[in-house]
Order: sequence, then structure tokens, then C-alpha cells
Amino acid sequence: MSSEQERGLALRNNWMDALSGASSEDWSALPPELLEMIGSNLTEGAHLHNAAMVCKSWNASIATGLTSMEVDMHSDPGMWRSKIVKLQSLIRHLRCVVIHVNAAITDDMLFQNIVLVQQLKGVSELKLHLREGCDLPPAAAAAIGAMPHLTSLSVIGGNLKPDAAASLLSSVAASSACDVVGGPGLRSLTLLPAVPYGLGDAEMAVLSACSSLEILEFRAYRLTSAGLAALSLGLPRLTRLAITSLDSDSGYELACLERLAQLAELDLALDNAPIGAASRRALCAVKPGRSLSLSFRWTDKAQGLLTEYGNRLANLTHLDVGACRVGSESLFEAVAQLTGLRELRMAVYSNADHCIPCHLSRLSALAALQRFQLEKRRAYFPEARRFGESSIAVPVTADGLRSLAGRWSRLRSLRLALSRKDYSPEALSVLSNFTGLRDLGILVERYPGSSSTTSSSTTSSSSSGAQQQHQEGVAEGSGGSFTHPGHAATASSSSGSSGSSGSSVNVGLGRLHRRTVELPPVLDLAWLPAGLHSLELNNLLLDLSEPAASFTAAAPSLQPLPLSHLTSLDIEACVVRQPLLPQVARCCAMSLRSLRLAGVVGLCDAVLSECLTTLPMLRSLTVSAPGNRAVSQASLAALSASHPSREGVKGIPVTDDEGSGGGAAAAAAAAAPWRLFQQQQQQRPLLPLLRHLTWESEDLTARGPDLSTLAPLTALRHLYLSCTDKTAERALGSLRVLQDALPYCHVDMVWTTARPGDGL
Repeated sequence: MSSEQERGLALRNNWMDALSGASSEDWSALPPELLEMIGSNLTEGAHLHNAAMVCKSWNASIATGLTSMEVDMHSDPGMWRSKIVKLQSLIRHLRCVVIHVNAAITDDMLFQNIVLVQQLKGVSELKLHLREGCDLPPAAAAAIGAMPHLTSLSVIGGNLKPDAAASLLSSVAASSACDVVGGPGLRSLTLLPAVPYGLGDAEMAVLSACSSLEILEFRAYRLTSAGLAALSLGLPRLTRLAITSLDSDSGYELACLERLAQLAELDLALDNAPIGAASRRALCAVKPGRSLSLSFRWTDKAQGLLTEYGNRLANLTHLDVGACRVGSESLFEAVAQLTGLRELRMAVYSNADHCIPCHLSRLSALAALQRFQLEKRRAYFPEARRFGESSIAVPVTADGLRSLAGRWSRLRSLRLALSRKDYSPEALSVLSNFTGLRDLGILVERYPGSSSTTSSSTTSSSSSGAQQQHQEGVAEGSGGSFTHPGHAATASSSSGSSGSSGSSVNVGLGRLHRRTVELPPVLDLAWLPAGLHSLELNNLLLDLSEPAASFTAAAPSLQPLPLSHLTSLDIEACVVRQPLLPQVARCCAMSLRSLRLAGVVGLCDAVLSECLTTLPMLRSLTVSAPGNRAVSQASLAALSASHPSREGVKGIPVTDDEGSGGGAAAAAAAAAPWRLFQQQQQQRPLLPLLRHLTWESEDLTARGPDLSTLAPLTALRHLYLSCTDKTAERALGSLRVLQDALPYCHVDMVWTTARPGDGL
């Protein structure tokens, strides 16, 4: 690697450090690589406009590496026209635009705004996200389909009625016919409206006329074999076809898809696995060039399909089985025949009167596997008239995971959602053997009426009580320490408790030390593999092998955690020590984009504030703390404004207000620009990229939102509050006050009355 490449890589990984270390005199002399990195992170048009006004070099280079932009459609055509003009002038190489549309925009406004979007001549990829309750009118649909130079179009969410779908597809077909000679035409089309909208037989004939399409994905609605046959008569260039919401046993003549000569990837999402022999044979007869993906939303017949016809599905690369009923332990043996699988997702359940063992080691033959998800769902037991844990055992041991890590060398995503008794005490300590993992999820499910080694009712009540007592103990400010598995034997002997290590220990959080409860598995974050991008944890005891000595002390000198590349972190119903979350936040400060903390025991305002102030790149934040009085809206107050130092900028003196005489007046005049800068900084949020915020706390639910903490978060585009509309109205005087403070934000809450039509 050359020195220039090394320099560019260093700037790409640490551009914020380089920016903060530059002096005020060097702002105009920043290297182009750094400006390109800064511009690629400015997804807001206003932020990009402000950055372009710094100097000429910034105006020329800030948008060099930016080719896509995400914007919210404004209900005022004048404001929207101004936004489009700014996009076109600032981003000279704009190729992709993502537009969010809310229900407040009328049909006429949407049509006029789409006409303005057509002025973006260089845009080749358009993604339109329609929020809940938003309709796509036929006129706007026709305008979207007629946009020139488009090669990729996606319409996701919202209501797509038959007349709008016909207008959209007719325009796309007309554009494809015109571009056969003059240009590439539309190559990719994705239509995924909200249920129950979709494409049926009437739209297939028009869709087949879009001859330039190479990738097609759509949601079906009352689609029959006649519609599939009409679709297969056209689309000579189609290489990938994905259809969702197909009826399971409608007798589809899938053999007609063989007319698509270039078809290499076929993705079919059915409501249920086909039952009839003819339907199963037709499904297995489909053989696209490269890969076949099957997804079943709900089925109790998948085991029979895989057992009888698994050897005919040699080209099956993706299998998603939702709510699959397990009849015997031969299910995993049937899945193991599919040696070409690259992605496997299974949600299993069983209400048999005996326990069915399902060993993960039987799947070790799937050497090509890249994504694996296994979830054990609850089952209904008719004799007991209750729901409870399924009668399935999926033992997760250290030896088993170590063996799978050696066989699944290509695995990039792993998610296990099993019960407490499925995890052995030492199982999670070998997760670092999965060296190629990028996404990891470890969930310990809690089932209603589940039985443990002692008593079902006792365990359930003690577990619920332990959760509440954990929160009360943390709220009272007691120390949060629990026993690491390595010292479980010592803790067990000192407390006089019996049982396996790691299952029953004395945690000592608040009043919880008065009795011993069964705890979930312990996960030391040092056990995680390096290079993780996404981490999901549920109902675990989180620990660090070398914890900090004090919560208020300076940043501890720990060994680097394997979380420096983490972009998404989801922690739910876990028990954490107070220093742990800030340590994790410092480790992934420059990479974390999404954070979710739900029902975390040990969370308080001080911990939350320290975490959030070290995450400048955060775009999505969810905090759910019902019943935890230690978490309040005061944590958001720390994000409302930064506190610049009074030392001033080099070359601009800062004096006290008590000064007198001409010298003091001159100094005050010289310091006026810096004081104005201070005032602007005080109104600038610490999370400038935060777009999605979900907040649930006791004070918000009871007393309503605090406008002073929410108003500075101007970058928000979606806000969900746990209070009711009546509570918010009592706190603010009028709901319109919050909408005026956040004009571009879609505000949602618990509605007790009809949702007003003003966009709130």
C-alpha cells in the first residue's frame, strides 16, 4: 500500500480526530480526502449548504464524494422548489435520492413536488418511502414512471391502489419502449406497498412490457397462474425476480417462469408451504440459473417438504421458514441435505408431550452458510390450555460452537434466540472463534409458563421480581456488581447457594441481595469476535473482564474491545454495571449509527448522558425504560446544546463584561463575532445527524414532553413519545407547538383520539 493510500485510509477512519485537531487558520487548507470524508457524512441539505459557505475550497470539494441524499418532502411547493435547487447546485454528481413522504402532503402537492424532482437530470436512482396512511395518486405515479434517465426505482410503503399502479407501470413501459434505442432505460423496479395492496393479474400484462427490466421485486395481491404466465411472456433481460405475499396452494404453474431465459435468481415468499404433491413438484421444478430463495411466513408442513423433496432443491440458496412445527429430530437432517444454502432462517416450535432434541452439529455440513438465524418460539399446549416454552431442546455448548466455527468459515451473521436452559454456562465464551462474523445476536427468550429446574411459577415470579428490584436498586444509587463466571465458585460458597455456576448467584443490586434468584447467562464483551458491525443482546448479564475501578474516574486504560467497527447496538432486558455502557460507547464512538436500550437494568440519567455525548455519528436512538425512575428526559437535555470553552478562538480576545473605558469597549467589539458564535453553538445539538428518536420514560408518560429538550433536535425526522396526546397537550398547551418547533419531523405518540390531519 502506497503512502497516499495509507493516508487516505487513516483519514477515512479518523476524519473527526483530524478535523478537531486542525487549527482555525488551517480550515481552508484541509486535504481533499478529508473534505470528501466530511461531505459523505453530511446527509442533510442544510448541513451541506452551511459547510459549502466556509470557504472556496470547501465549496469546491465538500460535495465531491457525495452521490446520494436523503430528504423529506415539504408540504410547501415553494420550500420544496428551493430544496431541489440547492440539491442541484451543491451536489454536482448527485445520482441517488431517497425521498420520505408523510400523510400530510395532499395529492396535488405530491404531484407538483414530483414534477420538481424531474428537474434533477443527473439522478438515476430514486427511492420513494411513503409513510403509513400516505396514498400515491395516479398523476404522481405517472410522473414518477416518466422520469428520464432513471435506471432504478423503488416505491416502498404507503397505499398503491390499482389505478395508481396501472399509471406507474404504463409510464415505465412507455419509457422502456423509448429507451430501447436511445438509452439503458429502467433496469431495477421495486414495488412493496403496505398490506393489502400489491400487483395482481391486471398489472402483469403491462409489467411484462417493461422490456428493459433486469431486476424486479413486487408484492403480490390475488395473483394467479394466469398472471404469472402473462408476466413470463415479456421481460427478456430479467435476471432476478422476487415476489412476496404469494398464496401457498393456489396451484401456481411455476413452469411458465422457465420462459425467462436470463433468470438467474428467483425469490418466492409464500404464506405457507405447499401441501399438495402437484404444488410441491412444481415448486421443486423451478431451476433458475444461480439461486432459488424460498420463504414461508407460517407453516407446519415445511418438514415434510424438505424431507420428501430436499434432494430436488439442490439450487436452493436461501431458506426462510417462519413458525415451523417440529415433528421429530429429523428436521435438521433434512435441512443438512441443502448443501448449497447460503442463508438459513428458522423459527421452530413444538407442543409434543416429549422433548425433541435438535442438535446444531447436524447442520455442520452447510459449509457455504453465510447467515444463520434460529429462534425457538412458544407453543400452545391444549391439554394444559396455556402457552409455554416449546418442547424442543437446542443445546448450545462450547464444544458445539467451536466445531461449527471451524466448519462455517464463511459465516457472516449469527442470531440465536433460545431459552435459558439451552445455553450452557461456558457456551458464550467461544464466540470469538467465529472470526468472520459481522452481525451477532444472542437472545435468551422468556416464555410464559415455562418450567425450569425448580418450579415454573417460582422462577417466573422471582425473575419478574428480580427485574423490578434491579431497577429500584439502581434508582437508589446502589452499586451494581455481579459475579463473573470465573469467580462463580467463590461466590457460590460464600452465599451458601447451590446449583450450577452462573445460574444462581447473589448479584447485590439494591435490595436484591436479600434472596437468590436464577440469572440469565453471563456474556463478557471481551469474548466477542473482532470486526462486528451489528450486535443484539437480550436478557443477559453483561460484563467486562477488566472493569473500571470507579464510575466517575477518567477513561480507563482497557485493552481494545472488539467493537470499534460497531454501527448498530441493541440491548434489551440486560443487566449491566454502570461503567460498562460508557466504555462501550467510547470504543465505538466514531462508528455507531443506531442505538437501542430497552429495559436495561443499571441504566440511569448519568450513564445515558455520558454515553450519548460520546456518539456524534448517531442517527437512530431508542430508549425504553418503563418502571425505571432513574431515567428521565434530563438525559435529552445534555444533547440540546454544547458548551464551548471561554478561552476563545486564537486571535479573538474574550473579556469579562465588567470592563470599562475605551479599551474595554474595543475589546468587546472585537469579541462580538466570537460571542455570536458562542450563542450559535449553544443552540447546536450534540447529535447533528440524529434523525429517529423513540423515548419512553416514566416522567414523559406521566407529565408529557419537555419542549426545551426536544426543540433543539432539529435534525429529527421521526419522533415517537410514550405519552398520550392528551398528556402532551396539557404539557405544551397545544400539539401544534411541538410541530412548529420540529417542522420536518413526523411526531407520533399514543393517540386516544383521531389523529389530526395537520401532519402531527
